[in-house]
Amino acid sequence: MFDTIGKPFFAALATCADSQLGSDHACTRALRQAAASGAREEIARAETALGALPEKAREMLMAAGHKSLRENPASLLGSLAARPPRGPLH
Repeated sequence: MFDTIGKPFFAALATCADSQLGSDHACTRALRQAAASGAREEIARAETALGALPEKAREMLMAAGHKSLRENPASLLGSLAARPPRGPLH
């Protein structure tokens, strides 16, 4: 499931980080890379970068990212629709 939802989640966080922290901030770059690749190493870097933020900044960023996903569920639904069906179809 994370392989499907992870990219849109990190993309939403990267967009919010861009406006809150700036496009050149290390956390923004790490989030953008995790969203683009979805590779475990990139996700680990993004998680480390998030953890390095001051608690208040991290909370604000996570809240903004979740809000973005709530307001744009198509970003999640689109990634689910792209998955091949599991099992036989009716």
